[in-house]
Amino acid sequence: MARVLLVDDVYTARSMIERVLRHVGRYEVESVGSGNEALHVAGERPPDVVVLDISMSDLDGLGTLRALRAAGITCPIVAYTARAEQTHGEFVAQGFSAYVSKTAISAACSQPCAN
Repeated sequence: MARVLLVDDVYTARSMIERVLRHVGRYEVESVGSGNEALHVAGERPPDVVVLDISMSDLDGLGTLRALRAAGITCPIVAYTARAEQTHGEFVAQGFSAYVSKTAISAACSQPCAN
């Protein structure tokens, strides 16, 4: 089972994504509310992938990305944001592995899950 580290300072957003990933059943999800927490958890229990909010209050997503890479975390790190003004290519150019829109995830989460 792939280990996902989900990082978002908004509890409701974090909780929604965590529920969806767990429902799929292929992911062990650990969620934290800050970039600093992500650094600690990733150092203790290295994830297979990090889903990282861009706009956080303590350490933003780009700062967290850089700190994770500096700490030797090499797994894919996915930018997760509501920022519509940036493109996938811009996030990848900053060092992220991919970009996921909060709007797209919210829309997908509003659909009933098949059992």
